[in-house]
Amino acid sequence: MTTGILEDGRSALGPHPVPKGLRGSLASLGWPYLLMVPTMALLVTFTLYPLVQGLFMAFFKRGVVVVPQVPNTLPQYVGLDNFIGLLSNADFQVSLLKTVLFVIIAVPLNIVVSLALALLLAPQTRLFAFVRTIVFFPSMISLLIIGVAWRWLFGLNNGLVNYLLSLIGFAPVPWLEQDTMAQIAVVIAWVWAQAGFNMMIFIAGLTAISTDYYEAASIDGTSKWRQFTHITLPLLKPTLAVVLVLSSIEAFKVYELVVSLTGGGPGKATVYLIQTIYDTAFQKPMQAGVAAAQSVVLFIILLFLTIFQLRVSRSEK
Repeated sequence: MTTGILEDGRSALGPHPVPKGLRGSLASLGWPYLLMVPTMALLVTFTLYPLVQGLFMAFFKRGVVVVPQVPNTLPQYVGLDNFIGLLSNADFQVSLLKTVLFVIIAVPLNIVVSLALALLLAPQTRLFAFVRTIVFFPSMISLLIIGVAWRWLFGLNNGLVNYLLSLIGFAPVPWLEQDTMAQIAVVIAWVWAQAGFNMMIFIAGLTAISTDYYEAASIDGTSKWRQFTHITLPLLKPTLAVVLVLSSIEAFKVYELVVSLTGGGPGKATVYLIQTIYDTAFQKPMQAGVAAAQSVVLFIILLFLTIFQLRVSRSEK
């Protein structure tokens, strides 16, 4: 009975040498893990360590900078006081409520716009591919730049939006000068920035749906609307869940766009949760622990959204 191994250690089935002993086994098994070391180092340094450090900071009264030679800057353990204080922190509660309201309004609108664009631009032709590229382009631009661009577009006296409205007889709209209009402006700019990316996700989901369903429905005389409601939407449920969760996470984290578009104004009308966390940590003395507690609350919200998306994906499978 032959083993298929030559005397020099080579396999009779091919030119690849067969590992000998423990050294060969470690060499064959250890190399892939060695290649993962740089990625794991970056993950630990820039993700896991800040996450643990932020959770640790939430239990202390401290500033952003700790100087051992200055006793007033040393951390003081306060237990759950930072979390309990959030129950009476008006700025945090108002910004959290505004953020939730923003998510409730902006995310469904974003899904509707993205799905409509996907349905319109799904055909695989050169013209539609070119238009898809244009629609997708804003998702590759920095949100800071998008905010600056829309700030110019929404200008009261020299903005392009008000100029176009004046051509059809409307008076100038105070997009950035009035509380409610500023919030609407943020929603419009955010949806414009996010729609292209989500459109591509929907197009991928639409492409995965077999055309046999639509052909059978057409033979039965089913209208396009009934095909959409009874075929497209049910089969797009996993994709809808992904877009819902991803859009909700991005909406909860909205910050750069708001800072460059409204600066949080007028007044504090567009100060959302991330900006509140930033202001608490860097503009109030010895409040970095409170900001860390606020970040933990945001982390818990995003964690529940992620768990929801995973459960929906598993149930669909």
